[in-house]
Amino acid sequence: MILTTVFFLSGFTVEAQMGQMNNKQSVQQGMMQKGMMGNEMCSMCGKMMQQQMPMKKYMMLVHKLPAMQEQLSLSDEQVNQMIDLRTAFKKEQVDYQATLSKKQMHMKKLLNSNASAAEVKIQMEQCADIKVDMKVAAYETAGKMKALLTDDQKDKLKNIMMQDDDDGNMMQQGNKMKNNNNQ
Repeated sequence: MILTTVFFLSGFTVEAQMGQMNNKQSVQQGMMQKGMMGNEMCSMCGKMMQQQMPMKKYMMLVHKLPAMQEQLSLSDEQVNQMIDLRTAFKKEQVDYQATLSKKQMHMKKLLNSNASAAEVKIQMEQCADIKVDMKVAAYETAGKMKALLTDDQKDKLKNIMMQDDDDGNMMQQGNKMKNNNNQ
């Protein structure tokens, strides 16, 4: 009976998500028809994503900061330290993903065996905790990377990130700075 209920609710969730996707597509198409094109649309989408996923910028920092050597005038030593931090982070993420996969498989077993709602809730919370831990690890690693920066480099990064809030894409702004330096 619980399994039937879960599948029934899942169907509503999928229908709701599909409906939301269709609504979003209709809104996006309408906006495009009203003259919003290219960068303006990307900027708006970027802002919406930041509001929905505020921790994403830390994950992006961990992956992109070592590659911003020119934009931030990073020394080779700083880049190497950042690469080491990023590598350790990626290893940690692999462990989290493995643990999460095991928890999700256990969740499926619970659902298939008509486990109690309390057991399912505990398993769901454990999965959520792992996802939180993954995001916190990105936040901590980004903080360690920022600690390697000089005050001037931190200011440059802050400007790039502020423009990211306006443009919706940190690397797009970094590429603009790189192109301006080359001209």
